[in-house]
Amino acid sequence: MTGSPPPTARRPGPTRRLADWLCSRPLVLAVFVIAALTMAASAYQNAQGRADSAPAPAPAATAPLDDCLTHDGCVAEAQDGPGVPEPAENTAANSPATLSPDSSSAPSSPDAATPHATGSPRTPGTSSRTWPHVKSGDQGETVAAIQLLLTSHGYRTAPDAVYGPATTSQVTVYQRDRSLADDGITGPDTWHALIVTVRAGDRGPAVTAVQRLLAAHGHPVSADGLFDEETAEAVTAFQTVRSLAPDGVVGPDTWSALVTLEQP
Repeated sequence: MTGSPPPTARRPGPTRRLADWLCSRPLVLAVFVIAALTMAASAYQNAQGRADSAPAPAPAATAPLDDCLTHDGCVAEAQDGPGVPEPAENTAANSPATLSPDSSSAPSSPDAATPHATGSPRTPGTSSRTWPHVKSGDQGETVAAIQLLLTSHGYRTAPDAVYGPATTSQVTVYQRDRSLADDGITGPDTWHALIVTVRAGDRGPAVTAVQRLLAAHGHPVSADGLFDEETAEAVTAFQTVRSLAPDGVVGPDTWSALVTLEQP
């Protein structure tokens, strides 16, 4: 009687072989474990971030046409957007114009409608002011005053008190630059553009002109171009004699009286 063959041993499955292989290599097993943990943590963070993110805002709903009083109003709101005000109507043409005391009004006479022809920024002379007409060939302290005033405006002219070709040329250039009639003659319009108001503490060619004119009127002061206390006292005395406001300031009225060189 023959015996049966011995049973063959079962081979371990793939999982078992992999487990045995990993157990025999602890370093590889550790790398696999770390990789698995890292992947799990990353998946958890992604899921948590999606849960915490705020949902996108829903677009603003427009009012249905049935809620509007008129269909045209809803169409206008849908086109222009809610809350956009319409431009205000111009009511200037419908409402009467009101003029303040300082506002300009329409001229009441043909003379008032004509603008000042000189273009001078200064206030035109009043009827009480007289301005001499000084031209080529004239001499004296009034001519010297013109020359000094030209210099004060940047048109350097020698103050030799002679209205010669050089002075005529400078006056003509100054008139042209000020949009005046460039005839080379210093008349009222040119005087208005030349004079500058000077007072105590000022200095320069315009002050020298005042000092020389004061001396010509019998109020001698040093023509040093400095408006000091002596000059202020002389100006006040001159203003008192000419029945001007004795404020010691040389403005248009005082300039007019100074350059005339006439006895009161």
